[in-house]
Amino acid sequence: MAANKSEPLTDSVYARLRDLILSNVFRAGQKLVDRDLAEQLGVSRTPVREALGRLAMMGLVEARSRRGYYVRQYTAEEMSDLYEFRQILEVNAARLAAQNATSSHRREFENILIKSEKLAADQANHAKTVALDLEIHDLIARSSGNASLHQAIQNLMDKVMCFIWVDWVDASVADPVSIAAAHREHQELIERIIAKDADGAAELLGAHIENAREGLAGMLKARDDLRNVVLAGTASK
Repeated sequence: MAANKSEPLTDSVYARLRDLILSNVFRAGQKLVDRDLAEQLGVSRTPVREALGRLAMMGLVEARSRRGYYVRQYTAEEMSDLYEFRQILEVNAARLAAQNATSSHRREFENILIKSEKLAADQANHAKTVALDLEIHDLIARSSGNASLHQAIQNLMDKVMCFIWVDWVDASVADPVSIAAAHREHQELIERIIAKDADGAAELLGAHIENAREGLAGMLKARDDLRNVVLAGTASK
């Protein structure tokens, strides 16, 4: 009975920690100390430990033997594999969405177009931009009409969310034009789905994900190369 009562608290702690990881408040490679997290969240250590175990099963956290929990730090190769899988799933979802979207779905797409136009003029609002990006991809998966495909994409997005956040913020800081271009890509994608252009929607979404993959691969490779240089320098001392 006591275990059942603890489940809602564990769920809440899990959701809060997940959001902190996905929004990069807790950075890749950062150690997560249950005592500190419990104090920060105002709970006991038990639900924190249970939540960390669930996050480890989701692939967002890794348990290192005798060292505790750390935010999962994906390599460039691991990220590329995830994005290749994402491309396979979402390209098919876009094709099906163009074929199967209901009138209700199309109204949702039209509302998103309005939001996107407003955000395109407000490039500094990264949080709303990331939220809209997720809303678009979820609606595409949902309007595909395939519940299993929608669920698979939802599960995958939990793992790639941190990359999506980095992709949007990094693009907007490095090149303010990039984020406007991404908004235009989303707008064109939605327009093709509404127009029932299945091939066009699939092609555009595939290119969109591939562009994101290439940008992130370059960034993560640079990070890994820098880490290797630092480790080599430390080892030689």
